[in-house]
Parts: sequence; structure tokens; C-alpha cells
Amino acid sequence: SKGHVLIDAPVSGGTIGAENATLTFMVGAEKAEFEQARAVLGRMGQNIVHCGSHSTGQVAKVANNLVLGISMIAVNEAMNLGVKSGMDPKVLAGIFNTSSARCWSSDTYNPCPGAMDGVPAARGFTGGFAAPLMAKDLSLAIEAANAINAPLNLGSSAHALYRLMCTNGMSDLDFSGYWQMLQDKPSSK
Repeated sequence: SKGHVLIDAPVSGGTIGAENATLTFMVGAEKAEFEQARAVLGRMGQNIVHCGSHSTGQVAKVANNLVLGISMIAVNEAMNLGVKSGMDPKVLAGIFNTSSARCWSSDTYNPCPGAMDGVPAARGFTGGFAAPLMAKDLSLAIEAANAINAPLNLGSSAHALYRLMCTNGMSDLDFSGYWQMLQDKPSSK
């Protein structure tokens, strides 16, 4: 009634992106509304993406975090395998980051202590994006997938692992802290 518009503009980039004003905004809005919001959002982020009409920003965010949750589990397990088999974590991370395993979970937010400075793994998995938040985001992805009958086999498995972290006293850890579960629990065969 006052002439204001509402857009959905979830972000990606984590605390590092917020601190450096390098966030990605996924914007759901009509084109004119998006153009109005772009200047304001541009002060906080570098990549301002018009995803489509209202709610598509949230769709993009849910899909993005689905990939992030799954890839973090994969990088954790692969780094754990390599380190327990005698690899230096920095060397293994370097190989991942110049090879086909390269992803944000490895090259920007590596979960293996000793692989990278300035990430939660380098400070006891404190700070960052808490495991319950990732579990919540994967719940949203599962709900959305169920509504349209889209299978999420890996997403459901990742969701179960993050929920397990939370119920095993690790809910105060960053989601990359799945590493601790791999250290504290015997591996399944």
C-alpha cells in the first residue's frame, strides 16, 4: 500500500564473503524490481543475479546449498582417506584444487585441519556456517524435492549425516566439522 516492493535475495559466500563484500545475491523479483535493488545489493556483493520472478532466488539458494552440503561431505571423506593413507593435507588439497576434484569446499573452505589457513578447520571448526543451518537447508531441499517428485539420493544422505552431527554433540561446529565425526567414529564398510 506504500508502494514498496518485496524481493527475495538470499546470499551465498558465507562469513568470508560478507566480510569482503563479495557475496553472491540470488534475486527473485520482477525485472524492474531487480533493477531497483541491484545498486543496494551491489554494495554488499559482487555477483547480483536475477533468477526470475518472486521466489526463484530462494530456489537457487536451496539448490546451491544442496550441492554445497553434498560436496563438503565428499571433500571431508576424500581428504580423510588421503591423510589417513599418508598424504600431506596441503599436497592433497593442492592436487584436488588443480584437478577434477576442485570445488569451493576444497579450494576455499577446505575441511581438513592443516590444509588451509583462515577457515573453520584451522580454528577447531568454530565460526562459519553451523551444522544445524546446513541440516535446515537440506531439509528445505528435501521438502522442495518431495513437492515436485524430484529424487535427492545424495542430498538425503548428506542431510542424515548433518543431523547425526547435530545429535552427537557437534551442533556448535561449522558444517565442515563433519571431519570430527570421521575422526571420532569408526568408518562404515
